[in-house]
Amino acid sequence: MLPPNDVEDVLSCLPQALLRVGPDLRVQWCEEGFAAKTGVTLAPGSTLLEALEPGRNLDALQRAIREQRAHSGHAITRALRQVRVQVKPTHTNGAAGAWLVVEPSGVDDEGAFSQAVREIARAVGESLEVDRVCSAAVVSLVRCAQVRRAEVFLYAEDDATLKRMAVSDLEGLDAPQDVFDPSEDPYRQALALRQPQLGIQRGYGDAVGSVFAAVPLCAPRRTVGLLLIYKEQGASFSVRELEMWSAAASQLAVAVENARLLREAQSALRVREEFMSIASHELKTPLTPLKLGLYSMERRIAAGQPVSLASVLKSKRQVDRLAGLVEDLLDASRLELGRLALDSSPLEVGQLVAEVVDHFRHAFERPFTVDVPHDGVWVLGDRDRLEQVLVNLLENAHKYSPAGAPIAVRVGRTAESARIQVQDHGIGIPGADQALVFQRFYRARNVSHRNFGGLGLGLFISHSIVKMHGGALALRSREGEGSTFLLDLPRMPAHEVRRLPRRVLVLDEDVHQEAAAERTLRAEGFEVFTVQSGAEALRKATHLPVDLIVLSTSANQSAVGTFLETFATLPRARPVPILLAGDERPWWAQDSAALCARPYRPEELLAGVRTVLTREKRRTLTPVESELPLVTPA
Repeated sequence: MLPPNDVEDVLSCLPQALLRVGPDLRVQWCEEGFAAKTGVTLAPGSTLLEALEPGRNLDALQRAIREQRAHSGHAITRALRQVRVQVKPTHTNGAAGAWLVVEPSGVDDEGAFSQAVREIARAVGESLEVDRVCSAAVVSLVRCAQVRRAEVFLYAEDDATLKRMAVSDLEGLDAPQDVFDPSEDPYRQALALRQPQLGIQRGYGDAVGSVFAAVPLCAPRRTVGLLLIYKEQGASFSVRELEMWSAAASQLAVAVENARLLREAQSALRVREEFMSIASHELKTPLTPLKLGLYSMERRIAAGQPVSLASVLKSKRQVDRLAGLVEDLLDASRLELGRLALDSSPLEVGQLVAEVVDHFRHAFERPFTVDVPHDGVWVLGDRDRLEQVLVNLLENAHKYSPAGAPIAVRVGRTAESARIQVQDHGIGIPGADQALVFQRFYRARNVSHRNFGGLGLGLFISHSIVKMHGGALALRSREGEGSTFLLDLPRMPAHEVRRLPRRVLVLDEDVHQEAAAERTLRAEGFEVFTVQSGAEALRKATHLPVDLIVLSTSANQSAVGTFLETFATLPRARPVPILLAGDERPWWAQDSAALCARPYRPEELLAGVRTVLTREKRRTLTPVESELPLVTPA
């Protein structure tokens, strides 16, 4: 008996879709509404392999059709929708084939969703610890829904990596974490689109071919991680299910974000309380002797007695210490607000180091050694801020080292950086603290407030300043054996250094001759200092290295003596060559000293200057330091 003509109208009323295929899996016939019911588009002549994902389920379906036997199971479509398939073999006009009854698979369980959400909410109410909240969530999902496993991955707070925080079970050989890669689909799409995505579980033992959902944990301000839900084999997710678990994931994301915010707030409060305690102590330390000193001076002045210079100097030291503490607090605040600006210009590192170390030599009875390359090491930086970093490193080295222990400062090069190394033989830094010493308000555990003052801001500020310069501040240390801090700054490109003007100091008792030499040298691109007083000239040029000194031989002994004495006491990174100007070498000059005519003749003066500078350049060495194993801040 033939079927009625309106049979397809009846089929459209049923949730199941009907399909007939041959033994080669090619479609012979499918009902008109097949795509609308199943989400799979098939046409006569196409093959099932084009519509279904490969896997065990598809293999079983193929065998049943080819072996002409009944079969009931699930298959996964190319659109990652799971469908239930029943196979009914048939023989029509001697042609083998099979009828397939296909229907969507999935569960819309409002009760399971409500129960899971309630349990997650209860866990959040009982604890705001991230680990406990995540663990409660995965257990609730497995217990309340048709879910085989649930996992929570969260972004680490300090970087963009995903770390698994909770899993419902780890039984057998099923280990999803071994193949989890957030750069692959569907994880990448879920994170990028902030929408749940379906995937197929591969390579996990008995669960091969089952479907899982990657549901992003979307808090109001950001995506905090992923919720992975693995179904039992043969089950799938309906659209409604994904909507429900997305809502549950959003609740979990908010709980995680709140837990983290609470932890950050508690940590900030602890830091604040500790800081207030330390700051109160540190600010009070200089204020107490300052107040007593001023009170003593007030009494002496009221009694008509003289005030000793020593008392004034003691009070001044306390004021300087107090000003330094306040300036550290202001710098820390500027860094937090992004308002610490740099005024960068070309800077020769060796000269800066020589100046700073020279100040420490005069202030403390301690041996300081300085080692710099013979030629200049140039960077582009803010001189005052980099001096602040060096002062902080040297103050720490002095503070934490025993009396009389040497402190060594070395300037060198790596492949692309200028490196300043400050080494002491003090108390050192414990290994567990080395990665934390650059944090704000942090002090190593072997540093007591009673014996070593400070707010714990110096290294934080120094590290921030160096980072703003595009450099790095690192350390090597061993407790009880001292510390070595290494400051790397990007070197200026060689072609830019070559364009910098060379600095010449002209010292001549005759203002007319001095002016003539200045005009000649400036016309050739030199930067010239011309001051008749040697002391004033050198003080004026102290912040940057002087490449050459042109010194008149006819100056009187008093002027030459003043110049030489001042020149010997001012900080210099390396010896400065001298070009003598006159008819003959004076008694105090070495036989190898270069000499040019005076009155100055432009060609001869320039030839003498270039000869001396070329001779010095040949003596320079430019070694490249090997990289050292360092501890750098996170």
